[in-house]
Amino acid sequence: MSIRKPNSPPHTSTVLSVWLRPLADYLDANGFDSREIFEQGGVDVNSIFLPSARIPLARAARLWQTAAALTHRPFIGLEIFDYAPPLQADTVAVAMMASRNLYEALQRMARLVHVICDGVDIAIERKQDQIYLNMIVRPQDQDIMPMEAMDPGFLMIINAIKQGLARPGAILQLGFKRPHPGEELARHLLDLYGIPTQFDCDRHYLLIDWQQALIPNPYWNPSLAQMSEELALKDLQQLQDENIVGRTRKLILEHLPNGTPQQDAIAAAVNLSPRQLQRKLGAQGISFGELLQQVRLTLAHRSGSEGVWPNP
Repeated sequence: MSIRKPNSPPHTSTVLSVWLRPLADYLDANGFDSREIFEQGGVDVNSIFLPSARIPLARAARLWQTAAALTHRPFIGLEIFDYAPPLQADTVAVAMMASRNLYEALQRMARLVHVICDGVDIAIERKQDQIYLNMIVRPQDQDIMPMEAMDPGFLMIINAIKQGLARPGAILQLGFKRPHPGEELARHLLDLYGIPTQFDCDRHYLLIDWQQALIPNPYWNPSLAQMSEELALKDLQQLQDENIVGRTRKLILEHLPNGTPQQDAIAAAVNLSPRQLQRKLGAQGISFGELLQQVRLTLAHRSGSEGVWPNP
């Protein structure tokens, strides 16, 4: 994992804490001390039992890397499948499992993925008779996201297909943004799911058969799917409101080198009116002016410690 530069903005992305519960169950079932490994990864293991709790993405990412290193299982994120319950991701998983077909489920996953992790985007790309489900780390979080932390992202779709959402064989390939691990490990991954793998890719992706993705889901329940998606979107809106302080602080930090940032410009950058931005910040107990002063003081402290003061 690369080291963040001293003056780079703080990371604000988070992960739904229950997403880490299968890792703890896997570790304990295989003779490892989950509490100790979580502690070394910087995560309180008790947080994984709180349904709506979130933890910083930086800590979750470090935990996956730590677990892989201490267990000597570089693809541990894919080995926890049997410990990942179908409804692990709460409303997102329910909405997907109740979708009309796999393609609709993929679209819902792309819309709702930030409920699980707001540091990763999902892009769906159709090429003739195939669909690419691309998992893309947001630019501001690329320096904290090791390859081990990306692997668990495959499980939500694999699990849904295993539960009957689509026929076996719908996934044609797993693509990894990591070097080839050697023939032995590559064969091990093939044995796990029977899905061919490709390494040294420019992103993590799932390659899916288009016709298979259109086959009706035997569990299709449009009312349940819509209700679950609405609940997930409500959770997502709440998360975005809570993150508005971090996003505003980051934008102020980016704009300060060019002069004092104006509230109108910052509000536009987060797709809000100035009044909406002020209201959302106020709900979190802070104003735009207070945030601006905080960032200035932080920069002055950092620059002063390096012997250089920022321009007024």
